[in-house]
Amino acid sequence: MILNRLLLLPFVWALSESTAEDDGDELVSWLRENGAFINPKLSIEQLSSDPNSPRGVFANEALEEGETVCRIPYHLIIGPSAHLSNKRPDSDCDTVDAVFEAISGDDITPYGKYLLAQPRNSTPGFWSESAKEWLMEILDTEKTSHMTEYDELPPHGIEDFTAESKCRRGDMKDPLYRHAAMLVKSRSDFEFMVPYYDLMNHNNGRTNVRHRYDPYDRSVDIEQTGYEIVTTRRIGKGDELFNSYNQCSICSARYDWFGTPEMFLHYGFVEPFPQRWLIDFARMKFDIVWKDGDELTGEMAVNFLVPPSEKGISLLREEVARLESYAAEWRHTDYTVDPDLTREEWDALWHYTDALHNALSLAVGSNADLTDDVWALSDDWWVQEGTLVAANTDEHEVEPTVHKNLFPCSGARDRRNPTIES
Repeated sequence: MILNRLLLLPFVWALSESTAEDDGDELVSWLRENGAFINPKLSIEQLSSDPNSPRGVFANEALEEGETVCRIPYHLIIGPSAHLSNKRPDSDCDTVDAVFEAISGDDITPYGKYLLAQPRNSTPGFWSESAKEWLMEILDTEKTSHMTEYDELPPHGIEDFTAESKCRRGDMKDPLYRHAAMLVKSRSDFEFMVPYYDLMNHNNGRTNVRHRYDPYDRSVDIEQTGYEIVTTRRIGKGDELFNSYNQCSICSARYDWFGTPEMFLHYGFVEPFPQRWLIDFARMKFDIVWKDGDELTGEMAVNFLVPPSEKGISLLREEVARLESYAAEWRHTDYTVDPDLTREEWDALWHYTDALHNALSLAVGSNADLTDDVWALSDDWWVQEGTLVAANTDEHEVEPTVHKNLFPCSGARDRRNPTIES
């Protein structure tokens, strides 16, 4: 591990932002009245004194290891009408249609109100065209000399994200349908929209819950089990409950490749530490973690998951210089520099740029031993962190090439975030 001191970045926490129309108490009451179990020791709280701040699930009393957090029956879950084992090819679109129906009309359930109240166009794939162009320029997606299909910095596929969300029956020009598509892209667990479960924030360093059942195991009948979440350790009074959106107990399809850049693309926030970065063209894969796992040290450790190379470090050094030059040109301005930008888009652009620059700088500034071994490997070089061996096991779902995994729409099915058929 390579230690560095890092100025902490602000980050956007969450998917569970609230508005005046979004009543968490009403949602919990409705769930309980309709057969759900929500642990009475829990409450939904703002993360700060700002009434518009994101929210999370907190313990009002201590919870023991293995205690049930929530049990959501199948009939309260929004998803395709067919059972998973018999799902149709367009089941993801069925989920979008179901969400659209749930947030439309006059008779909207509390869960529908909650979904309707979530911020619009809040993830990069659903930003304005202007904001996406700014982000792609930061990532340098127009490189003239290509080494691989993905020479730009991650995340990849920004320009295609909305197009991939189009369904046969929907109209992406309809703001409400577009919102439904974004909700499915950013909040669904595979193809299921699960109330209350989606209120738990992400933090790989503090994850303390897991699924009791794997809803994608064909031996599990989700119509009978529903979604049940349990604690993985004792949770003290006042502590927040955290899930993992890429390293959870049912996230094997994401484990090797889905990191901080992909989190930003799909969910619209820069995740807290630890962070994972996979830079394809430089064949660099590393985590940024707190030294000794202790946030209070203020020191970061760069943990290379694949041995770094001199060539890879050199390529990242060029990107650091380019990002610094770009920031010197534009950072002093604000969102009004482009009439089509919103303040939220501009702020998120720079949150991510800061995180990207810091990650690359830490990797470049490390004193790790360098080896060229990674360049002798196949396109599966990035699999099995800490080794140079690619293997398809229960923990590592490997496609033939890295490129099929970098786009969940064209490779292994993404378990937390479905591919919406076009």
